[in-house]
Amino acid sequence: MRHVMAFATLFTILLAHAAPAQPTGALVAPPCDGDIANVRLTEITPTGTMAGYLKAVNDHRAWYKAHGFTGNEIFVSQIMAENPATKKLEYSKTEVLAFHIRPPFMPGSTGHDAAWDTFHDLYRKNSNIKATYNICMPKNGMGGRGPEPAAPGK
Repeated sequence: MRHVMAFATLFTILLAHAAPAQPTGALVAPPCDGDIANVRLTEITPTGTMAGYLKAVNDHRAWYKAHGFTGNEIFVSQIMAENPATKKLEYSKTEVLAFHIRPPFMPGSTGHDAAWDTFHDLYRKNSNIKATYNICMPKNGMGGRGPEPAAPGK
């Protein structure tokens, strides 16, 4: 299932409220023809579990929804890796890619409460973030490049 939708939620919030001036040095995302997303390569810790990590993800989703943030999505994708013994692709039991599409960016927009602390504790008990990327997920799936060129002779 593709999780690429319009980025209108953030712009609606920005247009509805006069945005305060950004502090010096604040990062501003460049133009994006799709959806801004945070992508994280996450490792399940030796003492953690995939089930514990996925509960944190579900609680994270529920927290945003309960606090009125309905324009963002969070999902996890399994990573395939070659098993050195069998030389076959298998799903990793210790690494996943997590996507947070259209995350709220406004300072103080999310707040923190006991439920926030609880799902963050679950993340900490079960996983470590190995790498984080902020990306633009293009609407057409091709990064605005247009159609791929035809193969020679076609």
